[in-house]
Amino acid sequence: MDSFKKIHLLSLELIPIINDLDNEPRQVVLEHITYCEECKKLYDSTEDFNSNMPKQEYSEDVELKPLKKLVQFNNGLKLLLITVRALILFYIVYSSVKYYGVESVTSMLEYFRSGIFLFYIPAAIFLLVFTFTFFNKKWVWISLVIDLVIILFLEKLLQLFL
Repeated sequence: MDSFKKIHLLSLELIPIINDLDNEPRQVVLEHITYCEECKKLYDSTEDFNSNMPKQEYSEDVELKPLKKLVQFNNGLKLLLITVRALILFYIVYSSVKYYGVESVTSMLEYFRSGIFLFYIPAAIFLLVFTFTFFNKKWVWISLVIDLVIILFLEKLLQLFL
């Protein structure tokens, strides 16, 4: 199998996740797109890269189907990270309202502050290390900004509503 066909097959698999690729593989795929009309059409027509994976029959020489499972696993991990953060926040808000009620706003906010310090910050640090290990820099920055907004501004937002 010649190298152009191998790059073509890899490009068909990588175009849907091109935003998650590192710079060097992304450049190889983009360079291939300039020469291959089929890949250019796929790249141009795909608006939602994760949901429109190309359907391609592969020869026995090249097996690329496990890459789709890796993409699905990657998306599942991202969803898990978001869910863990949401569950921790739900627990902190629920327990602060349950134990102190909205009548004692200062006690409730103090409990919320301590819950963020005791539960959310350690979990956020662990999740950031996990994100740094398994995802690209874009996801690390997104997670870091979200965690900082939650830690610094969520209490002020609760004060406005109460």
